[in-house]
Amino acid sequence: MSNPFLILSDSPSTPYSTSSSKPVSITNDSTLSSNLYKDILEYVLLCTVNEQPSSSVIHLDELAVGLPETWDKNLIDQALFERLRMTEPSSHLLTSQTKKSSNKTNDNTITENRCLHYLSGCYQRLLRRRDHFKLVLDDIKKLFIDHSKTAISLPDLYDGQDLSKQWLDLLIDGQENQLICEFTDCINTDLISSSTDEIESLYNSVFRHMYKAIHPFDYFSTELMTYIGILTQLAKWPLLVRIIFRLSHPKTATNRPIRNPLVPSGGDGGRAFEDTLVGSLLSKSCLPSLPGKPYLFFEKPKVMSERDVEITSGTIWQPLRTYQENLSQLFLAFVKNADVRSDVLQWIGDCLIENRGKNKEWSSHNPMTAYMYASDGFLLNLNLILLNLARPFAEPYSQKLLKINPIYAISQNENVHLKDLHKDTPVIVRDEENLVDKNNKITFNFITEIFFMSHLSYTCGVQRLHRMLLKINEELSHVQSAYNDVTRLHGTNHESIQRLEDAMEKGLTAFLNIKAVLNEPRLLELSNALFTATSSWLVHLASSDQPENEEQIHPIKKLPLPLKPNRQLSYIPEFIMENMTNYLTFLGRFNVQLFESLPHVNEYITFVLVFMGDANRLRNPHLRAALAEALEAIIPNKQHGNGRTLNSSFAEAIFTDHPLIEHLPRVLLDVFVSIELTGQAVAFEQKFNYRRPMYEILEYLWKFDKHREQVKKLATYAEEHIDDAEAPLFLRFINLLMNDANFLLDEALSHMARLKGNQEAMDRGEWNNLPDQQRQELENTFRHTGQTARYTNIMGVKTLAILDMITRDIQSIFCNPAICERLASMLNYFLQHLVGPKRRNLKVRDLHEYQFEPQKLVAKVTDIYLNFSQRDEFCAAVCSDGMSYNEQLFPQAAEVLERIRHPPERIAAFVKLGEHIKEVAALQKEEDAVYDDAPDEYLDPITSTLMIDPVMLPSSHQIVDRATISRHLLSDQTDPFNRNPLRMQDVIPQLELKQTIEQWKASRRRQQS
Repeated sequence: MSNPFLILSDSPSTPYSTSSSKPVSITNDSTLSSNLYKDILEYVLLCTVNEQPSSSVIHLDELAVGLPETWDKNLIDQALFERLRMTEPSSHLLTSQTKKSSNKTNDNTITENRCLHYLSGCYQRLLRRRDHFKLVLDDIKKLFIDHSKTAISLPDLYDGQDLSKQWLDLLIDGQENQLICEFTDCINTDLISSSTDEIESLYNSVFRHMYKAIHPFDYFSTELMTYIGILTQLAKWPLLVRIIFRLSHPKTATNRPIRNPLVPSGGDGGRAFEDTLVGSLLSKSCLPSLPGKPYLFFEKPKVMSERDVEITSGTIWQPLRTYQENLSQLFLAFVKNADVRSDVLQWIGDCLIENRGKNKEWSSHNPMTAYMYASDGFLLNLNLILLNLARPFAEPYSQKLLKINPIYAISQNENVHLKDLHKDTPVIVRDEENLVDKNNKITFNFITEIFFMSHLSYTCGVQRLHRMLLKINEELSHVQSAYNDVTRLHGTNHESIQRLEDAMEKGLTAFLNIKAVLNEPRLLELSNALFTATSSWLVHLASSDQPENEEQIHPIKKLPLPLKPNRQLSYIPEFIMENMTNYLTFLGRFNVQLFESLPHVNEYITFVLVFMGDANRLRNPHLRAALAEALEAIIPNKQHGNGRTLNSSFAEAIFTDHPLIEHLPRVLLDVFVSIELTGQAVAFEQKFNYRRPMYEILEYLWKFDKHREQVKKLATYAEEHIDDAEAPLFLRFINLLMNDANFLLDEALSHMARLKGNQEAMDRGEWNNLPDQQRQELENTFRHTGQTARYTNIMGVKTLAILDMITRDIQSIFCNPAICERLASMLNYFLQHLVGPKRRNLKVRDLHEYQFEPQKLVAKVTDIYLNFSQRDEFCAAVCSDGMSYNEQLFPQAAEVLERIRHPPERIAAFVKLGEHIKEVAALQKEEDAVYDDAPDEYLDPITSTLMIDPVMLPSSHQIVDRATISRHLLSDQTDPFNRNPLRMQDVIPQLELKQTIEQWKASRRRQQS
């Protein structure tokens, strides 16, 4: 029978050769050569031409006919051809007739009928006896490789055999067997260099088999590591990498081996990336891939101790880290080859863009999110891969950071693999009309691509999981509150108790699983490396005129920076800064002690100092406020979410030794004020959530003389420039501080009075006879009122505490007429509600549940009074308040202070102040009587009091007292009569009217005397 492989031979004159090698060069001893080939037939091919072999082998009937005396390579080629044609090799098996066989190979190996497995076995047997066959080794190796290539190129010759499955099996075996690995590598190298179509056809099938095999495995499966090893091995060939990512890109449904039937029609969304070869590897995680699938750990969280939680977290981390490190090494192998790096980056870029929507606010509440986008585990693994790829340049002040090109974020040319970043909100306003850089046809380097991809993947993956964690935490709090309410109102046997307990168990399981994944040490370490490097890069960008021309990044030496920012800041998307604040706030809530071991924490402080107080470099006041929350995480002795605190010496070193820390008070007040000036409708609770961490920081800073002195300097400057066109920073700060205190405490008192009314109605049984729905609505409203009361009570006390802290050291500016009357009226109002007859409206049950501490409030209010006990202006303002002040106010407050055992010396001082104010009131009453019949044109139209320094408002032409309009403009930069814009410098002094009023007053005094 003629050899059909002849058409593939490089040597047509050799009728039975499939080898492309030249004739073997051996010694002149033909007997030695012939014996080597005979040994190859028996010990390598496991075949024979003898009827009575010395070992079990396959008899080659055709070859046995007409054998030449001298054996050569062509005879081995012919033998191999005959052996490969056998469909049932076992029918040709001859067993040894001797008791002691020279060949110990088992029958399954001898009768192997799978083409590629047989050739691989031959290759291994040859190499194991390489010393014996060294004279003919290279040619025989090539013979096996050529036959393997032929089989792959002409698979129809082996009808009924799945060669791609055989090839995958060999790749799997090659992970443990170096000889098989060498065999497959040789074939890959030869095929790729000569026959692209055949190898594409082979690997299209191989990778589909691989996808199906991978699909059922979990991330801790050892089999999964084998497949990752195979892909890492294959990554050395650019063609194979290109095939891998072409098959893993969901451009069309036919590219995907298996489609998830739950994915909406169209199938080109983010979820489609998961249903591919590469995507299936990324999807392996301890987090559920779809709703309804269980979490793998923390099944019974309520019975777990803190130690149990720590041990279980470690159980999650070890295999997860191993798996993610293997994935990272795989992708590193992919991108090492410059020829296909673009293919890999394009896949990552497209995947991230298609999955961006998963982190949008609406997606958290949309049940279809899980089917539209890749799973959380997928995105988390992708983030780890990118963080590992970024690690070589993720070092503060590294020269490699200078290679990051900001233009990438606005570029719209085809060389950008991460499309549409130019649509993101930039950190400062971008001049789109004059943005010539966006159309530059430049190619961006690998560092730039990985930098932006790493940040976007963190946004899509980690930041979303952090938000989920906070949402679950909030829901658990609501479930706990509902449980407490049901228990209190209906007892422990109510039908909804079991439902609430089940919800608590389910929520805790989800919470602990997500928290454990986010606290994985390697994730935190790599994130810190990227973010500290990003901090130094952004500060460099913010402080340099032409950062692209500089050769090194240096720490900045002074603040504040020049007013005009570098235009390239307008290229940077906000999500980069959001990532950094998200990371720091996560640590503050769930892993605060990690700060003590993190390298380069000072870079975060510099970053906060540069951007938090500078609207020219970070426009979004909400994002600047988030920086304050991030900074709060470092405050010591403050109990965080896990009940742990940060070492005080560590924090003190940061807040005292950082070279630019003296600017923190100014920066902090600036962001406090900017929250009010957003130009957006900000819910009051959100506004106070922003300010709460600022209070904590300011309270901590007040312990240090250097920081108190900085605030005093700001106060002095404000007092000296109180009439400037733009109100000084400290003046705006204390005005807003008083606004907050006024609003919060008023709201708190109002809610407490409403709760009292509700409790009395329930006690009278009025709710019992109502329809179920109406009663349920009332109970829900009652619960909501209680939650709001609790919040306003906490924030109100905190705001008062800050006001007390500041006024202990700073009083002068508070005695300015524009401020003093407001402060005195506010204190009188709250003291009257707390100690006067209206206090009965506040007596509700469960005061502690609502964090309502009226005695503590009274003590704090009286402390603020005492801070101004030596200021006559303040005393006069207190007794001038005709709404809330009366002579009984201070004695009533003193009684409360005695009941709560306030320090006696403080009570005595307060009583003495009350007596002094009483005397001032008597004198003022006499003086007011003198001016009682003042003409209307002398009276302020807003306050109806005699004007001291009348001014005209330029647009409405109304005349008011300077103190009145000054106080109004602190909160509202408009004319109160027509809402036109107004600045203090625009008012027109009415000197003639002022003089007339003063003359009238002098005349009245003379008449009185």
